[in-house]
This record gives sequence, structure tokens and C-alpha cells, in this order.
Amino acid sequence: MTQLINDPRIGVPRLAATAVAVVGILPYLALKLIWLAGGTLGIQDPSVLEDAGFFGLNLLTFGMDAVALVIVLAFVRPWGRRIPAGLVLLPTWVGIGLLATILAQVPLSALAGVLSGTPLLSEDSPVAGWVYLVVYAGFCCQGLGLIIGFRYHARRRWPWVFTRGVSDGTAGATGEFQGFAAWGVVIVAGVLVLINLSWMLGATYGLPAALVADRTFAFYLNSGVNTVLAVAAAAGLLVIVRRRSGRPLWIPVTLAWVGSGAMFGWSLYSMIITLTPNPLNPGGDQGILGMVSLFTLLTGAVVGLTGIVALAEHASASRPAPPGAAG
Repeated sequence: MTQLINDPRIGVPRLAATAVAVVGILPYLALKLIWLAGGTLGIQDPSVLEDAGFFGLNLLTFGMDAVALVIVLAFVRPWGRRIPAGLVLLPTWVGIGLLATILAQVPLSALAGVLSGTPLLSEDSPVAGWVYLVVYAGFCCQGLGLIIGFRYHARRRWPWVFTRGVSDGTAGATGEFQGFAAWGVVIVAGVLVLINLSWMLGATYGLPAALVADRTFAFYLNSGVNTVLAVAAAAGLLVIVRRRSGRPLWIPVTLAWVGSGAMFGWSLYSMIITLTPNPLNPGGDQGILGMVSLFTLLTGAVVGLTGIVALAEHASASRPAPPGAAG
């Protein structure tokens, strides 16, 4: 394993991953800059450019992708390893969570639309169809590049995650807190799983009437993905905290990382859309969607914070004891 971590040949895949991510990021940033400057490229309804909420969302998403560009470049430059861990982990956690779900959903939704003959876009969309193609193709490139690039970065910066087993070492002073948090996550995630699974199977409880009347394959797919994410986040954290598995540590870390990042990132974005005036705000009665988003966000945050505490103890245990400490 150590030989693989130090293998210089993995520089080529890292560079390729970065190139793929940059190819996906630059057109998106250019489009956002044009819109922020008042340009109408790809805009079918120019009135949306006068909406302050639309401007704010564009500014937010431009900033997010600008950060993503810095992060992916950091993965292939020496200065990237000198950036404080928190400044790398937080945006990467959210970014991978957001983009991994897009990687799962976009190809399936597109295939379902083609096979069923259902239009992929509504006719009253404020932006042209090619914009969606550029944006979501770019997101898929970003997702692949960010995931692969971060994998190589993590193997160099935190190699113990890939060499230790879940059961290596013993729980530290925060073990009791970790267990309490993990079981709390399991309970709340279980409720979220039941809600999303019921929606995926056709139940309408808690859904606004407008959404019930307009459910598509994308809605059912999204409910199914949310179910999987909640299971992955809760199961991954519980395995890490209990330390009873003989599996490599990176497996539950990956499950908890992707699951919690997606839960936190998408719920936060959904709440921003719902709570601020903007063209994407559905308005009207939203049923229990807001409550589900809130608890999904909190669950993702708890998994992330508890996981950091648990991994910090693993990191401390993986360091060699100083000379003379055993005596």
C-alpha cells in the first residue's frame, strides 16, 4: 500500500483529472460572468436578468465554482498541500456531495427522457436548452475531476486513512460522544429514509398538491438517491465510531463523506432557493419539504462533524510514538 501511495506514476491521472475538471468549470464561469455583467447569451427571457434573486444565485454559484477551480488546481500543485486542511476539506466535502449526486442522476434522467419521449426541458424555461447541456455536462466533468483529484491528494496528505483498518487502535476521550451522535444520526436518518422511500414508491404524504400533480421520473429518482445517501451517511459513521469492522477505514469514510456532503450541500441549496425571492422559488405551500430539508441538512452536518472528531483520533493513533515514550 505504501509503495502505491508514493508511486510517482500517478501524476498523469492527477493531471488528467484536473484537466477534465477545468474543462467543465471554465465554460460555466464564463456563462455566469456574462449574465452577471448583464449579457443575454442563452437567456430566452431577458426579464430574469432584472431579478435581484437571479443575480444573487448567479453570484453564489459563480463563487462556488471559482472555489472549485482553485481546489482542483491545488491538487496538482505543491502549494496545495500547504493549504490548511479545513480550507480543503470543507469545500471539497460539499462539492463532491453536490456533484456525485449529479453524476448519478443526470445520465439516468436523460436516458429516461429519451426512452419515454418526454421533453427534458419545459417550453417556458428562461434559458435555452443548450445552456442546460453545457452546464450539466460541465458538472459531470467537474464531478469526475474533483473526485479523482481529491482521491490522489488525500492519499498523499492523509495516507493513514488508506492504510489503517476500522478497528485499529482504541476509542479516545470522545468515544462516548461519538457513539451518542452516531446513534442519533441513525434514528433521524431512519426517519428520512422512510419518508423518501415512501415518496419514491408513490406516497403523497407531506407533498404539496402542485408537486403531486407534476411528479416525473426525476422526482422518483431524486427520492431514491436521497434514501441511499441517508443510509450511506449513517452506516458509514456508525462503522467508523464503533471500530468493530475489519474492513479498511477508507470504505466507511467514503460512504459517510459522500452521503453527508450531499445531504448537507443539497439541503442548504434547497433552503436558499425556498427562503429567498428568486425565479427558481416554487412559492406557495411546500408541505413538509422544508422540514425534511432542515433535518437532512442537520443530519449531514452532524455526520461531518462527528466524523472529523473520529478521524482526528485515528490520525493521532497513527502517529509513531516519540523516542523514549514507551519507557
